[in-house]
Amino acid sequence: RATLAAAGLHPHPDHLKGSVWVMVREAAPMEAASTDPQRVTIVTCMKNEGPFILEWVAYHRAIGVTDFVIFTNDCTDGTDGLLDRLDAAGIVAHLPNPAVTAGSTYFQPFALKYAANMRQLREADITISMDVDEFLVIRTGDGTIAALCAATGPFHALSVSEVNFTSNNRATFAPGWITEQFTDHESLSPWPKKAIRGVKTLVRDMGAFARLANHRPILHNSADPAALIWRDGSGGLVPAAFAADPTIKSYDCRGRFDLVTLDHHALRSAESFLVKMDRGDVVIQWCNVSLTYYRKRARGGHNNGLIGPRLARARAEEAELLALPGVTAAHAACEAAHRACIDSLRSRPDMEGVLTQIVDRFMDGAPPRSAPAAPPPPEPAHDIAATGKKGRA
Repeated sequence: RATLAAAGLHPHPDHLKGSVWVMVREAAPMEAASTDPQRVTIVTCMKNEGPFILEWVAYHRAIGVTDFVIFTNDCTDGTDGLLDRLDAAGIVAHLPNPAVTAGSTYFQPFALKYAANMRQLREADITISMDVDEFLVIRTGDGTIAALCAATGPFHALSVSEVNFTSNNRATFAPGWITEQFTDHESLSPWPKKAIRGVKTLVRDMGAFARLANHRPILHNSADPAALIWRDGSGGLVPAAFAADPTIKSYDCRGRFDLVTLDHHALRSAESFLVKMDRGDVVIQWCNVSLTYYRKRARGGHNNGLIGPRLARARAEEAELLALPGVTAAHAACEAAHRACIDSLRSRPDMEGVLTQIVDRFMDGAPPRSAPAAPPPPEPAHDIAATGKKGRA
């Protein structure tokens, strides 16, 4: 035990004494932590996201992400094939979601638990769970994660508030980067009733937490939140209630965007939103995406232009990815499959009715209709909300 203690390992406060001892590593002193992370890992789950993968990977490589751990299940659009090409080139680690093997439909929670044992997470200086429709936009220095760490100072965790982007009045899917096509978003200074936003969290010291979750890490049962340095997107401290309660996934975003935002492109074009509705939720099977989900994220009227200066480096990264064996063909196949899925969905009166409602309620003008408009089906009972203890971003 003395040898282990010298290495920073001590008995877990919740362990039951016996022949087996559960040891945990103490959190590293924050004043000694390096501000220059050498290894940054994103872990995520995907299903039928093929056309959007290269942009997302290229962008985050350009800001300093070194490792991507990506789980997929039941893909029908070539997502898994494209990720296999990137895996073969050493760009990402692509794995089948272990929830499928275990017979579970809790895809993301299961995958995150599995990922915690992988080398890419064990050796990471910073780990974050985030989705392929989310982009970290760093507003300080050269826009890299290292610049963000230098600006904030030491932290155990840093939770970044989301900024929801609209469909930018685009009804039809068009190949291209979503960060360039969709620039309209909600306010960075909202009214109080609209200020609760979901977060995603950069974890600097996993030893200080029990496990990683989608929005924020979960504390050990006996941990004292006050002993942690848990920052927000302006470098200040998160609300005490948020740090202490693992069920809270959002908080008041006002004044928390000075250093970094989480640009959330949950809608994309109206046609691509139909594909998202048909695919279902990538987190838990019974969570569905509905018109209510769209409406809550369709408030725009702002364009901060923050990501624009960061895209040149990302384009250079994309060029390198497209030059890898099989990647260009796999990406083109994903785009074609996405278009084919849209055409198939629009041949259904119920989906065409949903598209018509989106266009009529949230856009100027309508796209060509492939079938007569029909009333949409009743909205699912389970909706995904971005606020409070029961929601998710």
